[in-house]
Order: sequence, then structure tokens, then C-alpha cells
Amino acid sequence: MSALALKLHERRDRLGLKGQRAGEWLAARGIVLPATPNTWTHPEETFGADALLVARLGQFEFFLEDGMAGTSLKRLSAALDEQPPGVYPVLREDWAFQLGGERVHEVLAQVCNVNFAALSLDSHPLIMTLMIGVAILVVPQSVAAERHYRIWCDPTFGPYLGESLGAVVIECGGSYTGVSG
Repeated sequence: MSALALKLHERRDRLGLKGQRAGEWLAARGIVLPATPNTWTHPEETFGADALLVARLGQFEFFLEDGMAGTSLKRLSAALDEQPPGVYPVLREDWAFQLGGERVHEVLAQVCNVNFAALSLDSHPLIMTLMIGVAILVVPQSVAAERHYRIWCDPTFGPYLGESLGAVVIECGGSYTGVSG
């Protein structure tokens, strides 16, 4: 297992969509959608540099994030300029973190009331909860047989969440990277 680490993710393109026809519109553009709310999909689960993560937040609401080298959202954003009926873009400027390592569940138990260790990753759960008083979106992932957690929050709470969660990670012997002072 690797050392405990919290990393602020580099800026990636993100897009939110909602509306009665949002799923249909995405599917017509070749996007693989999660079948049920509170789940996510990722092509071949490779989490590669160009892979698109698609989370279904509700029956008609989606959160999408491009990989570092991805271009899918640029193409989708351009298509939204046509203002398709029943499809409404939602501004997503979330701060994104990745948390993983040997003591990851110890950290999560201190800052959140969800028992992440008990989650079955096979169902691709998407968790919406509070962490240190901040509303977050969490995608649990298995990377090289180790659990990692992608965490997103509103940008106005990003610095607070990073500092507070980073302090717990450091107390547990880990590191917090990707921040600038």
C-alpha cells in the first residue's frame, strides 16, 4: 500500500447537465451513462489521462469531468451552444481532491459519517454527504488494488476543506500536495 496522501487535483474541465432530456442528449453523443442515480461510469475503469468520468446525481442530472488530456467536454460544450430543448448546463467550478493510502479510512472516519470502508465498489457508488461541514461529492475508486476517493466541493469551500482535511491527513502521518501558499 502507498503512503497516505491528499492531493489537490489539477484543473480539469467539468460540466453539469440537468433536464428531462439531458440523459438522452448525452447518450446520443456516445456518452456511456450510469443506469441509476448516485452511480458513476468511467470507460474501462482505466482512469486514464483522456477518460471521461460521468456521474448521475439524480434521474435527470449529471456531473462530468474530463481526464487531464481529455477533450470530450470541449466537444459537448460546443454542442450545447445550440441550446437543445430539455437540457440545461450547470456551472461546475468544483475543487477536486484525491485521498488514498494505508490510513485513508481512519481519516475518513474522523471527518465524515459515511462508512466508506464498507462500500462495495462493484456498484460504482456515488456519495453525496457532508465532510467537516462542507457538502461534497465522492467517487470511491480502486486503483492498483488500493482504494482512492475522488472528492469534489463548491469552490468557495475548497480552501477550507483542503486545509481542514489536509490537517487530519498530516496528523495521521500523510501528506497534502498540490496547494500553493
